[in-house]
Amino acid sequence: MITFTKTLSLLGLAFLFSCKQKNTFKTAVNQKTLLWEISGKDLEQPSYFLGTMHLMCAEDAVLSDNVKTILKQVDQVYLEVDMDNMGELLEGVTSLQMKDDKTLADIIPSGDYLRVKTFFEQHQPGMPFSILERQQPMMIASSLYELFLPCEKKNGIDLRIIDEASRQKKETKGLETMAFQSSIFDSIPYVEQADELVKTIDSIGKYQLSVQKMIEVYRSQDIEVLHDLTTQEEAGIKSYLDLILYDRNKNWVHQFPSIAKRSTLLAVGAGHLGGERGVIHLLQQQGYSVRPLVK
Repeated sequence: MITFTKTLSLLGLAFLFSCKQKNTFKTAVNQKTLLWEISGKDLEQPSYFLGTMHLMCAEDAVLSDNVKTILKQVDQVYLEVDMDNMGELLEGVTSLQMKDDKTLADIIPSGDYLRVKTFFEQHQPGMPFSILERQQPMMIASSLYELFLPCEKKNGIDLRIIDEASRQKKETKGLETMAFQSSIFDSIPYVEQADELVKTIDSIGKYQLSVQKMIEVYRSQDIEVLHDLTTQEEAGIKSYLDLILYDRNKNWVHQFPSIAKRSTLLAVGAGHLGGERGVIHLLQQQGYSVRPLVK
C-alpha cells in the first residue's frame, strides 16, 4: 500500500526531477554577455543566441557550463554556415576564388603586389601564394587574423559547438551557405577590397593591436563595444556595411520564427548581436522578450 507520506515523497522527487530538467539561468548584470534567451510572442519554448569568435586561442575557445546545458536542452543548433556539412564546405572553398580567373596581380600595382606577396610568403609559407592570390582580397585579408593570435594552438567557439552537438547527437544547420557568403564579397569591387588589403599590410602593427583589442572586448562580453569595433574594422569599406553586416542581421531575424518552432541555439559572430541594427535589438522590435544570461 502506498502511504500518504510515500506519495508526498514521490511527488517531491518528481518536482526535483522537473526542476533539474528545466534550468533557470541567471540574468547577466549590465547586459554584458554573449548569451541571450529569446522567448515570448508565439514561442512555445525559448531559443538562444550565442555570440562567437570564429577563431581564437584554444584555451579561450571553451564552452561554459550554461552553454553546454543549453546544448543539451535544445532540439537543434544553427551556425552562420553548416560547418558540419563537408559538401557545403568544399563548395565554399571553390566559391572564394575571384571570378574570371582574376588574380591579385591583375588588380593592384606591381609594387603593392610585390609587398603583399613578400609578406605572405614570409608569414604563411605553408600556403603557396599562387593559390592564395586567386581568392577574394577580403578573404586574403581575413587570413591575417590568425597570424596575430598570441598562441600556437588555435580553435573556435563554432568548432567547439559542433563537437559538443555531435557528441549529443544534435542536428546542426546553417543560416547561410558558403556560396552566399562568397557572393557578398563578389558584390564589392575587387579593386576596393585589394586596396584595403594593401593598407592593412602597410599598417600591420596597428592591425595587430586591433586584434588584441577585439579579443579583450570579447572576453569582457560587451556586445555593444564589439559592434563598434567591428564596424570600425570595416571602416575602409563602410559603404558596404549593409551588405556585410546589417542585411544579414535582418535576414537571420526574418528566419527566426520558423527556426524557433523548435528550441534552438543560434551561434553567430558576436559583432552581429549589438547595436541598433543588431540581432538582439531587431528581435526586440519584432516583439520578442530578450534576456541576457550569465554565460
